[in-house]
Amino acid sequence: MGVVRWAGDLLRGLYTVAVGMRITARHMTEQPVTMFYPDEKWAMPRNFRGLIKCDMDACIVCDLCVKACPVDCITIDWHREPGKSGKIADRFIVDYQKCMYCGLCTEPCPTIAIWHSHEYENSSYTREPQVIDWCRPENLTRNPDAKPKSDKPAAKPAPKPAAKPAAAPAAAAAAPAAAPAATATADLTGGVAESGILGVESPCGDKGTVTKVWIIPGCIVCDLCEDTISEVFHVTETTSVVQLEGQAKWGEWSDRIIEAAVGCPVNVIKYELAK
Repeated sequence: MGVVRWAGDLLRGLYTVAVGMRITARHMTEQPVTMFYPDEKWAMPRNFRGLIKCDMDACIVCDLCVKACPVDCITIDWHREPGKSGKIADRFIVDYQKCMYCGLCTEPCPTIAIWHSHEYENSSYTREPQVIDWCRPENLTRNPDAKPKSDKPAAKPAPKPAAKPAAAPAAAAAAPAAAPAATATADLTGGVAESGILGVESPCGDKGTVTKVWIIPGCIVCDLCEDTISEVFHVTETTSVVQLEGQAKWGEWSDRIIEAAVGCPVNVIKYELAK
């Protein structure tokens, strides 16, 4: 009995070895799955939320990312240059010690200037590297998916002189009853307007001949409307203003006015189309 038991144990042991070697042999012919990090790295999926970056060439300094951030990790300082539209960023600081990579700052960005990169190796031995100013030359980066800034601001000095005082009487003659409407405080649907000529709001994006344009409260001073058509919109330090000097040509500029209304990230530009 002892010899039989010994022979049975030997056979069972050889069988288990054969099973194990068969599994080993099968995996030996497969491609290895081990990544030799950090020499090798996985390709991150497109929607991976890694280190936040900002393309300052596309940023219009609208502050929407600052307002959306739930932990106040984004700080933007800016200024204006006399005679030029748009805001110029002095600092665009992201404190990655606070950032929780939620992606809320990237969603409202109208130019996709701020985005989550695929980088995730941002640990450091000190706190200083965790605070990055994307305005600094050594930190400048580009987002291939960003919408480039319009070239229209560079051409603004040309259209500005076109809106000469002599055009005001022509506009007044073309629509003498429109001037008092600009001082009204509410449109026919009950909405409040800050500037412009009030009317019945048309659905944003509808095409046609624009007869009235007005701006309601809530402007974030992002300059997109002025960049689109500076003959109609002018951005001040606190809000946007409809310029009535060119009212007689609003019909000709309808497509650009509607483009500005559609592009407004906070939907404060309203217009009425001719019936």
